[in-house]
Amino acid sequence: MHRAHSLLEGIPFLLIGVSVLLVALVFLWPAPTEFPMDDTYIHFVYAQNLAEYGKLVFNFPTEKGVGTSSPLWVLLLTGGYAAGIPLHLVAKGLGIGTLIIVGVALYLLLRPIWGVIASFGAALAVVLSGPVLWFSLSGMETILFLALGLLALLAYRAGQWLPTGLLLGLLTLARPEGLALALAIGLAEIIRHKRIPRHLVWAGLICGLIAAPWFLYLYLRTGHILPTSGLSKHVTITMGIRLVAAQNPILDVLTRFSPLTYSSLWVVYLVEFVLGGMTLPPPRLPIGAFFGMPYYTLSLWAIFGLVGMVVPLLWAARRAWAVRRWPRLLQDPDRRPWVVFLLWLVLHNLSYIAFLPTPGTASRYGAINHVALWVGLAVGLRAFAHRPRLQRVWMAGLLLLLVADGIYWNSVYDANLEHMQNVRIAAARFVRDHVPPEELCAAFDIGAIRFYSERPIIDLYGLVDPEVSDWFYRGEMDRYLLVKNIRCLVLPDRPGTTEDGWFDLGTMLELTTSSLFTPYQLALFEIHPDRWLQGYLATMNYQSAVTVYRLLPVESQLPLGDS
Repeated sequence: MHRAHSLLEGIPFLLIGVSVLLVALVFLWPAPTEFPMDDTYIHFVYAQNLAEYGKLVFNFPTEKGVGTSSPLWVLLLTGGYAAGIPLHLVAKGLGIGTLIIVGVALYLLLRPIWGVIASFGAALAVVLSGPVLWFSLSGMETILFLALGLLALLAYRAGQWLPTGLLLGLLTLARPEGLALALAIGLAEIIRHKRIPRHLVWAGLICGLIAAPWFLYLYLRTGHILPTSGLSKHVTITMGIRLVAAQNPILDVLTRFSPLTYSSLWVVYLVEFVLGGMTLPPPRLPIGAFFGMPYYTLSLWAIFGLVGMVVPLLWAARRAWAVRRWPRLLQDPDRRPWVVFLLWLVLHNLSYIAFLPTPGTASRYGAINHVALWVGLAVGLRAFAHRPRLQRVWMAGLLLLLVADGIYWNSVYDANLEHMQNVRIAAARFVRDHVPPEELCAAFDIGAIRFYSERPIIDLYGLVDPEVSDWFYRGEMDRYLLVKNIRCLVLPDRPGTTEDGWFDLGTMLELTTSSLFTPYQLALFEIHPDRWLQGYLATMNYQSAVTVYRLLPVESQLPLGDS
């Protein structure tokens, strides 16, 4: 009898695992060993160099910057690579495996409150939502971060303070904003006990012992306690938002205040790419044209869904999540982790409002928000248990929305892979095969081109070279190329146009119009504009084309026939 009961208990875990594997295989079908974004390959390069040379470097042993915000992800990749497993398989395996852990952890956190069926349904909705599947297959640390956070909440609920401190330390090494969960647990325990309990101090010490060496290393190496990649993204994203906003008076007003910028971006993002705006079928309204972005449309079906289903469900959920109930809920061991989750949600988003006012590629910087959304919709459904017919209708509507999102994000993922293979990776292989190895190349998107060209790539984005920002602010990026003796330039744009992205970087930074050197186009790599848009709109991940230039300093130019 006990054995049969144990088998029944394990069925939800098995179903979550099988469901994730099956849907992941559908996503992986076109190109199982490639990834939809460039940053993945930055981690691959760090992992290779750490395994082969024992140093955390991207190009040269003497470089000052650190271009990764996730040392734990690099270490896991390094371990797999050192064991002889291809990096592509390590990253895919870790992504899928940690997504299964996310589903199981959510189920375990919800089951004492909701029971088996509702908890299983909510957990499955989270792990099978389109963006979350994209995160798991992106080759990045996003889902590892979520998994460690949810496991820390499980350890916290059980009162196991040694594992809690350990998991919080690892969470911080997965991404530095993991400290937000540590702070949330600390606040919850202080409020609950009306003092600083001893077990909280011990958990904090364990977390600090694990995470502090990384921040000390960063400070001694770079002079900052955050990776230079994070500092660079703060500068470039802030300036990018300002440049885009300058093109539209409404956007200019919205972007003057970081909280308003961040909140508006998230509302628009969720409506468009999670709640049906672009994932549900026509007819569509051209809402983006109002802001000078004609490609963004809103399905009429999504409007019906938002008004008739999503808003009522989230409005009903507000009662369960009301702040005034938190002190009482903290006294309930089963609900206590969810109060901490809400605190974590608030603190995590506040950190991004202050530092990076953007959802990030495919909204990955706020993956926790996707968990909150689907759990919140499930809370709203449960609030209508007294109206079972309406509850069943809304449940069917959410299921249709989940399926539509999955189909849409599968197409986005395919388009992302097509771009990476035919544009970014193709450009990298061109550099490897056609640019003399003694000539230095520079690029803004350094991941794939560094990995596949198998040569040093000078970073123009500032991720691994913090001194770039000084040249950028002085408006002397062209002089920087000259000083670095760069003869090959890889730009993410098509010369002289902004039709395939926000900026013409070559013109804006005077890299293709400089008086110091003459650029000669060696190759142009692009995909069909419709395929570019398919992958770009939901991710804001890349411009349509990549151009490879040969740079000849003016004072040393020879006739073209002799160059």
